[in-house]
Amino acid sequence: MSRLQLAIALPALGVLLSGCASLRSTSEPRVFEPAAQHELIRERQRAEAKATSTAPAPASVEERLRRGDSLRRDGDPAAAMWNYLQAHELDPSDPEPSARIASLELMVDPERAESIFRQLVEEHPRSGAAHTGLGLALIERHVWEEARDVLTLAVDLDPGSAAAHSALGVCLDRLGQHREAREAYARATALQPRGYEALNNLGVSYLTTEEFAAAAEVLRRAALQQDRDPAVFNNLGLALGRLERYDDALEAFQRAGSEQAARNNLGYVFYLNGDYERAIAEYERALLAGGDQKLLVLRNLRVAKQADRERGGSAEKSRF
Repeated sequence: MSRLQLAIALPALGVLLSGCASLRSTSEPRVFEPAAQHELIRERQRAEAKATSTAPAPASVEERLRRGDSLRRDGDPAAAMWNYLQAHELDPSDPEPSARIASLELMVDPERAESIFRQLVEEHPRSGAAHTGLGLALIERHVWEEARDVLTLAVDLDPGSAAAHSALGVCLDRLGQHREAREAYARATALQPRGYEALNNLGVSYLTTEEFAAAAEVLRRAALQQDRDPAVFNNLGLALGRLERYDDALEAFQRAGSEQAARNNLGYVFYLNGDYERAIAEYERALLAGGDQKLLVLRNLRVAKQADRERGGSAEKSRF
C-alpha cells in the first residue's frame, strides 16, 4: 500500500496501517498487501523466464507448494506463482495448487479470484483450501456473514489450516464476536508458531476494542516474527501512540516508511488522542520533511485545524 489508513485489513490478515494515515477514512476495510508487493502479472513473466532458463529438476506437488509458500512469505509472489503453476501442471486434479494460484490473484483481480475459488469449491466440495480461498475472496468484498459461514466449513474440513482459522477470526472480529475471533487467532498461532499474520490480527482485534496495552504486546511479538512488513510496525505505532508513548510510536512508524509518512502517522495519533495542537505541529513537520504525500498531509492538517478551532484552540498560528 502507498497510504496509511486505519482499517480492517485482511489476507494475510488483519488491520493494517501502511503509508500515510488519512483522517477521512478511519473505518474502511482494506486488504492486506505484503510489504514487498510486486505487479504480479509482469513479475510472473520475469519469474517464468528465469525459472525456464535454470531448468529446475522435476519436483513433487508438495515440494513445489512448500517452495512457493516460502517464496511468498519472503515477498516474491511472482516466483511463488511460478512454483504453484508447476505444481498444478504436475497434478491438474489437485485443488491445492489452484487454490494457491487464486490466492495470489486476490492481490490483483479479486473478482477473478472469487470466480476461481467458487469453481474449485464446486469441483472439490471437501477441499479446505478451496473454501478458505473463497472465504478470503468474500472478505475482499466485505460479505462478512457468508465469509464466516464458508470459513467455518473450511476449518471443519481442514482443522490444521492456520490460514483458515486466522481468516475466520477476521470475519468474527468484523461481526463483533471478539472473544471467538481471538480464539481463532490463538488456534492459528498454535498451528503456525512462526507465523506473524494471526498475531497481527490479534493485535488489531485489541486495537478495535481499545485495549491498547494488549495490542502493543501482541504486535511487538508479530514484529519479532516479521521485521520487514510495514503494516505490523504501523499497527504497533498506533498502539503505542494511543498509550501516549509517542517517541516509541514514532520509532515504529519510522521502521515502516518514509519520514514524511512517519510524521503524518504520528500526527494522526495525536489527532485520535484529541491533542489537535500537537497533531498540527506534526503534520507541519511532515510537510517540511518532503515526500510524495503532500496533498494527503495537507488534507489531514486542514481537518486537525478545524477540530482545533471548534474547540477554541490556536490553529491559526500554523505555518501552513
